[in-house]
Amino acid sequence: MSRTRRSPWSYGDPAGTRHRSAWLLVKLGVVLGPSPAFAWTLGSSTSVAWRKQSTSHAAAESRATPAVAKGCVLGSAGLAAVAIGLVGRSFVRRQLQSVRRVSRVITTAVPEAAGEATTEPKPGEQKVTPWEVEAEDGIDYDKLIKQFGCQPITQDLIERMERLTGKRAHRFLRRGLFFSHRDLKELLDAYEKGEPFYIYTGRGPSSESLHLGHLVPFLFTKWLQEAFDVPLVIELTDDEKFLFKQDLGYDEARRLAWENAKDIIACGFDPAKTFIFRDTDYIGQLYPVALQIQKRITLSQARNAFGFQGSDNIGKIAFCAIQSAPSFAQAFPSFLQPGMRCFIPQAIDQDPYFRMCRDVAQKQRWPKPALIHSKFLPALQGHQTKMSASVASTALYMTDTEKKLRKKINKHAFSGGGATVEEHQKYGAKLDIDVAYQYLKIWLDDDEELEQIGEEYAAGRMMTGEVKKRLGDVVAEIVKEHQEARAKVDDAMVERFFDPNRAELAGKWDGTAKKPSETSKAAEAESLPA
Repeated sequence: MSRTRRSPWSYGDPAGTRHRSAWLLVKLGVVLGPSPAFAWTLGSSTSVAWRKQSTSHAAAESRATPAVAKGCVLGSAGLAAVAIGLVGRSFVRRQLQSVRRVSRVITTAVPEAAGEATTEPKPGEQKVTPWEVEAEDGIDYDKLIKQFGCQPITQDLIERMERLTGKRAHRFLRRGLFFSHRDLKELLDAYEKGEPFYIYTGRGPSSESLHLGHLVPFLFTKWLQEAFDVPLVIELTDDEKFLFKQDLGYDEARRLAWENAKDIIACGFDPAKTFIFRDTDYIGQLYPVALQIQKRITLSQARNAFGFQGSDNIGKIAFCAIQSAPSFAQAFPSFLQPGMRCFIPQAIDQDPYFRMCRDVAQKQRWPKPALIHSKFLPALQGHQTKMSASVASTALYMTDTEKKLRKKINKHAFSGGGATVEEHQKYGAKLDIDVAYQYLKIWLDDDEELEQIGEEYAAGRMMTGEVKKRLGDVVAEIVKEHQEARAKVDDAMVERFFDPNRAELAGKWDGTAKKPSETSKAAEAESLPA
């Protein structure tokens, strides 16, 4: 990436503004300074020309004089600007000498990632960061795998997971929603040898309610926990949202985390194997690990990874270490043995955090966390961006009524069908851009029904309205079940999940794990549906 040296005064401070103003006056003077000579030359030339054409020398002089006078005025203004600019620049330069030295250090060490973080993607490009997801033609996940340096999830890996656990792979795996990984093979090798691991995932509490897309990592994590019979930690990053959202207060961030915990518990996690925490509550245990990470990540690395700007608060820069800390078992001394491996299900936009985390692990000789990445649940309006909790029309909330869910689907879900009935029946639907069908691929559990809908819709024998109606049925049932489960979650249950010292967690993961029997698991796997 090319690096353009940025002025030390370009980070939005008032002193930098004064410095630039002084330089502007100097430049203006340089432009206007030659004006007197130019004006006299122009006036003299004009005078000579008019002498030849006029019988009156006085008339020629009277016509040339105004041009000369205007040139003198402009030239005087230019010289004054030069003088003022030079004096002002000298004063500001002396006044800000110490600030300039600090700024020079920053600009020398940091590439121009900060500016890139706020630019719109060019046509055909895509932007995937922990805070922004945009792509004009939809996310190219194969391109992301190459860009991020991940590995694709193969059918062999899926079959091996089924063999080791004796359980059929979750539909999110079978249908490619989870599509890439880091070190999954190495994790399975260790598990097969009897080495224990734990799962870590999380949620940034930015809204009162989860939406349908937020359920993806939690439902998949629940399957992983049950399939491998391992402990789980869930981080609620209330500190992150407080730091990154200008209008969000500290107490409100903590309250949203508490409410989001109820939605997470409603997914059905086993309290005997699950610890949920807010960063602001558990920071005492996280901080020793976070410090080790902070010491080994430079400002330049953080800015390159996340595109921080000079105007960002320093809490944002330090937060990457807080989110990385739960990747290491020593952050949970009350129930995990230091050195246990970690497995992290996450959306692909969170990968930058854990690329840095894995680099630190290598330096510290800690086990690198293994990662598995999911695609985004697209917004109702199409694949250009993901479903967002902050844009109500793009999202299906877990608090929505059935009537509201169906209305959003019918009104906003982008259709890949034909513009007219005749066109649709002739050409069929484009399944890869049809949001209703893509949602059914995620949420409809019946493989045979999904295949039938795909065939009929692509052939034009099934209309868009029918597909949207079936999606409404499926989503309404999921949301209804979630609402019923959440209604049973009270504050006492949240406090139970928030307690890392409770007896049901202690003593279970002391470094020994049952080695899975390949033979017995294979026998169970043979009975799994194809």
